Amino acid sequence: MTVAIGTACCVASGEEVAGDEVVVVRQSPWVLIGLADGLGHGPHAAEAASAFCRYVEEHASMPLEELLTAAGEQLSSTRGAAAALVRIDESAGELEFSGVGNIAMKAMSRTAMPIFCSAGILGRRVRRLRSFRFPMSPGDVVVLHSDGIASGFDLTSFRDLDPQEMARRIVEAHKKSFDDATCVVALLRDRSIA
Repeated sequence: MTVAIGTACCVASGEEVAGDEVVVVRQSPWVLIGLADGLGHGPHAAEAASAFCRYVEEHASMPLEELLTAAGEQLSSTRGAAAALVRIDESAGELEFSGVGNIAMKAMSRTAMPIFCSAGILGRRVRRLRSFRFPMSPGDVVVLHSDGIASGFDLTSFRDLDPQEMARRIVEAHKKSFDDATCVVALLRDRSIA
């Protein structure tokens, strides 16, 4: 199996840089996806999100909860961020999730994936982190998005799109103009049809 990924971001109205950032690390047999939403928007939010993504990229093999905790320490000199990590094991067909703050995850999958992010802000106080594990099957889709996207949308209406187009359409249809809006889509495919 292999993971296909699509991302899309729309900068908040009146800003030149996004305070959201995505990081993707492929380290066979797994793929690690991170999404950070720096507090507020503009350059200071971008600084926090970028610090998170750089740290994740350099320490991607750490367990998720430890990685979030250590990344949070790196963000202590910034305004902080909401952030989430998803690691998908392509050979085992397993997803692991851990997050802090108001990052949302939706899934179209054979297995229900009820998750929640721990309360708090990375770089500030965070309550106890939790991680969640779920089996994945070919055809399963997982979506991470920042709170600049209205969360009530129906993912099934985007079912037939490839990951990049799905991310773009979700941002276009459900973004909030006053905040950065970022979406990451991960589709688990059979390697034979990748």
